[in-house]
Amino acid sequence: MVEEIAFGGRADADLEKRGGEMSGSSGRAEPRTRGEPTNRSFHVLYADATDDRERIEEAIGRSYTTTTVDSAAEIRDALDHEIDCVVIGDGFDAADVVSMLENVVDVRPTVPVVRFAPTVEPAVCRSMVSLEASAIETYGDRPLDEHAIGRLAARIDEFYHRSISDIREVVFEISRSLMSAAPDETDIEIEWGLQLVGRQLDADRCLVFELEGEALEPTHCWDRRAEHPTDVESIDIGSFPGFETMSKSFDPHAVPPAVDDELDIDVPEGFVGRLGAAERRSDRRVEAKPKEHPYLRERNLESLLAVPIVVDWELEGVLAIEQRIERPWPRSLRQQVRTLGELVGYTLDRERRRRELARQNEHLERFTSVVSHDLRNPLNVLQGYADLVEETEDPAYVEEIVVAAERMETMIDDLLALARQGEHLDERRLDLERTVRAAWNGVETANAVLETRELGTVEGDPGRLQQAFENLFRNAIEHAGPSVRVTVCGTDDGFAVEDDGPGIPAEERDRVVQKGYTGGNGTGLGLSIVTSVVDAHGWSVSVEAADSGGARFEFVTATESERRPERDAR
Repeated sequence: MVEEIAFGGRADADLEKRGGEMSGSSGRAEPRTRGEPTNRSFHVLYADATDDRERIEEAIGRSYTTTTVDSAAEIRDALDHEIDCVVIGDGFDAADVVSMLENVVDVRPTVPVVRFAPTVEPAVCRSMVSLEASAIETYGDRPLDEHAIGRLAARIDEFYHRSISDIREVVFEISRSLMSAAPDETDIEIEWGLQLVGRQLDADRCLVFELEGEALEPTHCWDRRAEHPTDVESIDIGSFPGFETMSKSFDPHAVPPAVDDELDIDVPEGFVGRLGAAERRSDRRVEAKPKEHPYLRERNLESLLAVPIVVDWELEGVLAIEQRIERPWPRSLRQQVRTLGELVGYTLDRERRRRELARQNEHLERFTSVVSHDLRNPLNVLQGYADLVEETEDPAYVEEIVVAAERMETMIDDLLALARQGEHLDERRLDLERTVRAAWNGVETANAVLETRELGTVEGDPGRLQQAFENLFRNAIEHAGPSVRVTVCGTDDGFAVEDDGPGIPAEERDRVVQKGYTGGNGTGLGLSIVTSVVDAHGWSVSVEAADSGGARFEFVTATESERRPERDAR
């Protein structure tokens, strides 16, 4: 009859890297290290001095890197290498086994030990109780059969899964790093955290996706096969396993589905015995079935744990852990990964808030600059001409006073427009042709000509968008002259505004949409207002050269698939 005894204690939570090859050591024979046949990073040291050694070594080696020794003298040297589990087989007397166990306690105190023999001596039992994690598997006086070897393999599986099912210490270490990370270190710290978690869980890949509309955009990735992953693409939310459930309940999604047969209680450290269902792990082992979901099938994945990243009760993204071999996802591990997802989410939210604060500070500095310098110029002109009127009583200077006052009014209006950039948008489906014409009619256009082509619709705030067009038109007239031709045309992913004036030098094109651009009598704020409208809508704008040689402002408002049907329907 096969017997098993499990001794209590915590699972090995050592964060050292697993694996590695072993060199020879003294003794009757060189230790043999079997290459890693799967992607399980778990190194088993197996000691046996019987003729059954090769059969057992082969069974263990199907799943784990295995180093085999056949004498008690060899085991201490072998323990100097990175070992995750020790199996002590038959062929040794009790004193040798006790000596081996003492070496384990001395060199690798947290490594679990399995004693696999026909019977177990009392002295060996007493020594094994002192270990942090250990088990005894016996198979009686009958010849060793495959059933007994299967029990041993299941026991090693149990210790392996324990070793990759606790990341509490890792999460704590990551949390300290994220909390103290400088702004320019946030991305590095998150990817470092993914690496720590991935190695501890023996995963193949760990990713962070941010939710952007109807897509999950990858922002951070660790891949055990690539130092700098480049094959991570945006994923439609409908194509990601379990996204609908996560978005509604904020619960993790596990593949294979989580089956919690353990009691939902905390087991005290040092507890001796077994809790939960009596059914053996080896009896529950099933063959991995092909996964039907396209995401899993295309990536050759057997296991996936995805936890929602939630900030202030809003779904912000997903943290995913992928594995090419099947593994369980116990409740405690799911909760730990969920905590990690929350840490990452609040870190990213903190960084977004920091960038927003920096942007607001930049605008505040711009306001200060305009009020203290630019606004002072027309004020000085106004005061100067007022003094002349007072001294000469010549009414001709009044016209100059009016011009200076009007310039100040324009600058104040522009400042107010910039101040409103953070207000809530009143977005709706807009007819671009109508919005462009309304903006043109609101500007002193002199002899300028407006041409429109293939304009469709766009989702936006009508007042803010008209304001952007008005400033673009004023900018063209101020820099290209009163007879400029302005063209507004639809593009594959938005629209463009261009003129036939002298254009903007290549070295200044990036600058003009960041801090405003003026080469004449403008306020220097018009293009800043355009940029603020673009940012508020989540669009982007770039400056290029038009075919005519003038300036071309190109706006990206949507993907091609969203824009083309709109225009084709007109």
